[in-house]
Amino acid sequence: MEDQTTQDWASLLSGGVALAVVVGAYVLVLVAYVRIIQKAGYSGWWVLVGLVPVLNVVMFFVFAFARWPVLRELDAWRARGQHPTTPPY
Repeated sequence: MEDQTTQDWASLLSGGVALAVVVGAYVLVLVAYVRIIQKAGYSGWWVLVGLVPVLNVVMFFVFAFARWPVLRELDAWRARGQHPTTPPY
């Protein structure tokens, strides 16, 4: 009886560790996506669109083929004949 209880606790503990690793990996990927979207000049909240099944594919193509805000800002600097000392992104 005691051996079965030990096995139950071991399996519960290993399942909890695996769950913590998976959740940690998801959080890390989510943070990376937010940083990429922010560097493109968009709000990091756009990452939530990735959770909506059909809208995520549409927004993927919008982000891929639209002119990014950071590039529009850089073009505005160049049109004024100025060059920023550090990139705006």
